[in-house]
Amino acid sequence: MKKLLSIIVIAISLCFTAACSAKGTAVIDQSGANVFPASSTEDSLVITMGDVMPFYDDGVMNIYHLRNSTGTNSLFYHPIARISTSDYIHYTDNGIALDFEENVSSVDASLGTGSFIKDAEGVYHCFYTGHNDSGQSEGLPYNEVVRHATSNDGQNTWVKDEEFLLYGYENDFRDPYVYYDSVDATYYMLVTSRDYGNAVIRRFSSTNLNATSSEWAFVDNFFTNDEGSYNMECPSFIEYNGYYYLAYSEQGDNRVTHYRYKTSHDGAWQKFERDSIDASGFYAGRLEKAGDKLFAFAWCARLTGGSSGGFDWGGNLVTNELRQADNGELFAVMPQNYKDYFSHKVSYKTSDGKAATEFTFDGEGFTAYCLDKLSENVTRISMTLETKDLSGNAGLTFGISGLYDNRLGSAVLAFDLDNNRLVCFNGVSNILRYGSPLAQVAFPFEENATYNVDIIIDGELITTYLNGEIALTARITDMPKSNFAFYSNDAESTFKGVKFYE
Repeated sequence: MKKLLSIIVIAISLCFTAACSAKGTAVIDQSGANVFPASSTEDSLVITMGDVMPFYDDGVMNIYHLRNSTGTNSLFYHPIARISTSDYIHYTDNGIALDFEENVSSVDASLGTGSFIKDAEGVYHCFYTGHNDSGQSEGLPYNEVVRHATSNDGQNTWVKDEEFLLYGYENDFRDPYVYYDSVDATYYMLVTSRDYGNAVIRRFSSTNLNATSSEWAFVDNFFTNDEGSYNMECPSFIEYNGYYYLAYSEQGDNRVTHYRYKTSHDGAWQKFERDSIDASGFYAGRLEKAGDKLFAFAWCARLTGGSSGGFDWGGNLVTNELRQADNGELFAVMPQNYKDYFSHKVSYKTSDGKAATEFTFDGEGFTAYCLDKLSENVTRISMTLETKDLSGNAGLTFGISGLYDNRLGSAVLAFDLDNNRLVCFNGVSNILRYGSPLAQVAFPFEENATYNVDIIIDGELITTYLNGEIALTARITDMPKSNFAFYSNDAESTFKGVKFYE
């Protein structure tokens, strides 16, 4: 009898521990899992991040970044902070590494993007941007200058080299990226700048990371903008499996991270037809290797209207793994760690109480099948999309206030067959006019084809991976705690094998 009672008590205890959710499955304790981390949280206030500076060291990915923090007036902002991870799911807030200086005449009144590297003696080096909006009026040569700092205690504390002041001859002179070239046995520094009206990435060289600023010699314009006049922000340069990649972000209308490549060390720059990684929700992307894998890290901004509008400044980290094709082309794919960790299958029900596993649409007008409220846990969705003809659009719609079919929510993730694109709208007015796209990526859909779809959702952010070829990151503020639906607007299509994981 005592044995039976013990079994009952244990069973009841387990039931309470793993309680039942609205979806009829155990609530999953994700133990602080965070796919899209912000910079920090202080007094329950989430502090967002801007430009990221990934640095892989001894099995740990350090995500240095501009923390969206300010000082006592508008001149003082953006310290460089660090979060770190070994699995891209659990992050440690390591605090501020380099701070701005509250001095109106300081070259470091605010800080800009840089890069991190370790020398052969184990000393860590940071080359970063010192910025002062009033620099020239305060007697400085220009508003921006490249600066240098070092750490001798494993990145715990950083000391600025106050004598290191590398100026260009424009106010646009920033985002230094330093790397070691084993072929030339030289350190190179890439700097975003302009050259008599042309947007360029300038290159400087040194044989020693401890060189003074005057000892960094100008080499050449490493790359000149080949498609416009916009600044090419936050460059990074990586050799990977015999290919050489230069990534940079467009400070312009498209607001995307582009890349170019070479097939040899001294070869000519080339580009693929699709030359971007993700879309406008993935800004200031930087490439970084981790062992035999290649990643692209960026940030997805908050919205100008709070819950609507376009992308503003400061947001959350976004991580894309990159798949390399035989010809060197790069494709953003879901990090394998996400699939391995978020692997507990959960079920969502439709309005008629059926499991949400397949949705077929005849392509006649608008139809939507509403599901339970979206979990507050990180949610992964896996499915296939089958197309018939190339009319209309189909996908998911979010922010529905109730379990109601045939409703369009406040936001739409659309597989737009009509216009050959994957696109997100966040200011949806009605089924005829979705509004202006928040983010979009071109994709050549075909008739009678099947496509693999992977989606990861955490809080307000969502990244959709289509067929192992493209990714689209967006911020949809109405996703958490709201109902969502699979829909079709004149698209004859089927979503099959729909699986949800936490």
